[in-house]
Amino acid sequence: MMKYSNHNSSDNPNSFIKNEKAVLGLPMRLTVSIIIGTIALAAILAYILNPCLFPSKVIVTVHPMVNTMPQGQDSNTFDINIYVNETDGHPIKDANVILKGLGGIGSNSTNKDGKTTIHITVELESGINEGYLDVSAKVPCHETFSQHDMIKIVREL
Repeated sequence: MMKYSNHNSSDNPNSFIKNEKAVLGLPMRLTVSIIIGTIALAAILAYILNPCLFPSKVIVTVHPMVNTMPQGQDSNTFDINIYVNETDGHPIKDANVILKGLGGIGSNSTNKDGKTTIHITVELESGINEGYLDVSAKVPCHETFSQHDMIKIVREL
């Protein structure tokens, strides 16, 4: 309800217009603005932190899967080729691939053909004739690939 003074404001310097709706409407507008701003900020942060809503899977293949260490040696360096592709077979460039295990670790990024070669030095303890390496691959907008014991290292007997 609005109340007005009967006098002209120039006649009475103490007269004013009272608007009760403005007093009630301001907190409501402020509340709605804060809610909309919070939702927009949450959406922006969600996109920044995870730009892909539905990450796709990757296929990782290794060659050779079984590597042989010469008899009598406790350590050896291997060159292992790793291929990273999408599920439809297209190669993925710049995938970060990590090999680790048996006291060694190596990493590299894939080229335009989805291939990388990792040089890794591994050790087999005396009396142990086999061991395994773990493989992981990280690609933006794709699920992280991780496989324990994917590559086998065998000592010749």
